[in-house]
Amino acid sequence: MIIRLIFLFLLFYLVFLVVRFFQSLGHNVSRSNPRPDSLPKKTMVKDEVCNTYIPEDEALKENRDGRVYYFCSEDCRKKFLDSGGKIN
Repeated sequence: MIIRLIFLFLLFYLVFLVVRFFQSLGHNVSRSNPRPDSLPKKTMVKDEVCNTYIPEDEALKENRDGRVYYFCSEDCRKKFLDSGGKIN
């Protein structure tokens, strides 16, 4: 009698594991963590004073002679303006 109960328990447990395995195949595990290529891409711009790259939406901008210059900080922007808009 006990052997039958153990056998039935093991059989049900095995069925449970098989069902769980096939259910996990249907779920996309990577949905919770978006893939890097699906993330929004930011345009990087170069600070002409210190030669660093920063996201365009975070950069300070200065229009000079019809061209837009980007800066990582107010200090770089001031250096650019103090030099008369010339890049070293």
